[in-house]
Amino acid sequence: MNQTTNSTARDVFLYLLVTVTLYTISVSAISTLFQYVNHFFPDPVNSFNNVSDVLRVSLSVLIIFTPVYVWVAWFLNKDMLAHAGKYSLAIRRWLIHLTLFVSGITIMIDLATLIYNFLGGELSMRFALKTLSVLIVAAAVFAYYIWDIRREAKAMPVKMMWLARVTLVLLAASVIGGFFIMESPAQQRLEKLDNQRVTDLWTVQGAVENYWYEQTALPESLTGVNVYLTLPVDPQTGEGYEYNRLTDTTYELCATFTYAPTADMGYSRPIPYGSGLAERDFYAHKVGHDCFTRDVSRLK
Repeated sequence: MNQTTNSTARDVFLYLLVTVTLYTISVSAISTLFQYVNHFFPDPVNSFNNVSDVLRVSLSVLIIFTPVYVWVAWFLNKDMLAHAGKYSLAIRRWLIHLTLFVSGITIMIDLATLIYNFLGGELSMRFALKTLSVLIVAAAVFAYYIWDIRREAKAMPVKMMWLARVTLVLLAASVIGGFFIMESPAQQRLEKLDNQRVTDLWTVQGAVENYWYEQTALPESLTGVNVYLTLPVDPQTGEGYEYNRLTDTTYELCATFTYAPTADMGYSRPIPYGSGLAERDFYAHKVGHDCFTRDVSRLK
């Protein structure tokens, strides 16, 4: 049997690739599990969570990186079976020990954080589930690589084969489940269009209020406001937003929205100077034509 013990450029490349993909998959798997927790156990304090945005990143990474990791790991295992000396490659042992160190430290920090919060009486279901998610992923990585560093030059035993298969099935299930939680691409496009409309309405409101500051009166239409600022238009239709002067100090802005806002849209919520808390937020819009009344008397 060929006892190859010297690392080639290919060996270094493949072991670095399998290590980087493993770490990336682990972080993405934890992030995906966190978003499951955020979706099913929403934070009552923070009603705006970007579950869909984070899931989109995590699922994209898992879909691309997991097949790469599986193929490279399979190829390296096949290569070691053909060349028993490659079990003792320095690059292999260094990276496996690094992985064991990182996963071991992660487990210890995770458990220490769990105990700290438990003793402080701050152990919520959300926190416990997220801690468990980190523990499961880190423990699975640690268990596999502690076996890998001790293994002999022979085929993977049945138990480890089943562990690998179950892990892949769970990863696939988390990816598939994520698509049911995450909004479809078409829905996300509608959401982005509405988000742009909301931003545009803030811009129009600011322009109207600047006009009122300078003229001490509300404009009859947005035509006069255009002298001071080029106003945005609807991103889908290209038409200007509707403005109606109601009284000397009140007016309304209207737009046509295509998507109902949800709690996990993850919007940042800019509040212009002087905005009244009693006024309905643009983000609280309805589907279809919707108008928002504003009162400039609050700015005095």
